[in-house]
Amino acid sequence: MSGAALTIGDVEKWDPDKLNTAATAVGKLSGDLDQAVITAVNSTQKLGQDQKWGGGAAQAADGRMQVEKGRASTVSQAILGLQTALNQQVENLKNAKIAVLQMRDQATFVPAPSLMPAFEVNPDGTVNPQKRLDWLDQHRDKLNDIEYTAKTTEIKTDAATHEWAIVNALKNAQTVADSAITALNGAKAPVDAAFAGLGDPVTGAGAAPPAPPAPTAPAAAAPPAAPTATPVARHSGNPASSSLMGNSHHGGGTSSYSGGGTSSYSGGSYGGGSYNGPTSGPPPTAHPSGDVQQWIAQAKQILIEMGYPPESIDENAIALIIEHESGGDPNAINNWDSNAAAGHPSKGLMQCIDSTFNAHAAPGHTDIWNPVDNIVAATRYSIDRYGSLDNVPGVSAVSGGGGYVGY
Repeated sequence: MSGAALTIGDVEKWDPDKLNTAATAVGKLSGDLDQAVITAVNSTQKLGQDQKWGGGAAQAADGRMQVEKGRASTVSQAILGLQTALNQQVENLKNAKIAVLQMRDQATFVPAPSLMPAFEVNPDGTVNPQKRLDWLDQHRDKLNDIEYTAKTTEIKTDAATHEWAIVNALKNAQTVADSAITALNGAKAPVDAAFAGLGDPVTGAGAAPPAPPAPTAPAAAAPPAAPTATPVARHSGNPASSSLMGNSHHGGGTSSYSGGGTSSYSGGSYGGGSYNGPTSGPPPTAHPSGDVQQWIAQAKQILIEMGYPPESIDENAIALIIEHESGGDPNAINNWDSNAAAGHPSKGLMQCIDSTFNAHAAPGHTDIWNPVDNIVAATRYSIDRYGSLDNVPGVSAVSGGGGYVGY
């Protein structure tokens, strides 16, 4: 932040919950945009299917709608990035505010039955002990010299201790506020760029040229000395059951994965990421070595090295999500739900859309098709969004004796 340093009064006026309100509105905007684009594309195509429109003009209109669909998808994902940035700052700001006010209140609290006056806390966090020292002077006759000196030292030491705590809490609040501003400005930049890329709303003139397709990143190295599990069959598009969490941002839509064997499971996408990287392209043709248990173990180690408590990485919860979202297929892609229709399909072992994956991918683990990288990003998103893996809706439902539900 520029300008004067934060004061206690400044922090006391913070209202982080307004960011939650803004994030909800932004998420709705993204969903409404996706739905409008899907409706427009379908309506244009239907004119041709009903033979109400044909020839070059119809082909040009359909082509134009496909172009606008791509541009709108970029806008939608950028908006979701802004939503994530808003949500991520809420708890940081709340905690910083709580810390400042708690430190101030501790300094001004006088436990009964003491009659000493409270310390005076200044707006900048400095603590003035003078009123308490004056009170001590008024009772000087009740103390000998040693007691008086000791009490004077104690008062000054307490004031200095409280001042250190408050000033440092204010410094932390300043850092959190600066980080929030940086994050929100960073998330806003892709929105501005994506909006500029739309061009003229009538002719499309002036739009940014479409970005070249991103190359498919090579799969990460497999776990050493691990037996290769039987590959899970590539999933085919047979929509049937429930929707994932991402659809709450995109106006509904249902999906499921129907792969080899007899099992079937729901699929969709994690919603609400920030668009910090390129789209990942189609799934690779090769299936990585290893199995779900090994991939989870590797991802857990990465998360622990990032500072996540080991007990927060519930392997059983991750395995449950994987089972229902992709059936263990790291190359799974959902090409039929509302997210796919809006141009950003769900991908990989835990079914992330590109923007969410990019927002939560760990440094050095940025391949959405790599099962370990996918688990790391999806787990970070789940903890960020729901507080813990156990609170993910599908995990919570199964733990309570119910059936799995999409996110």
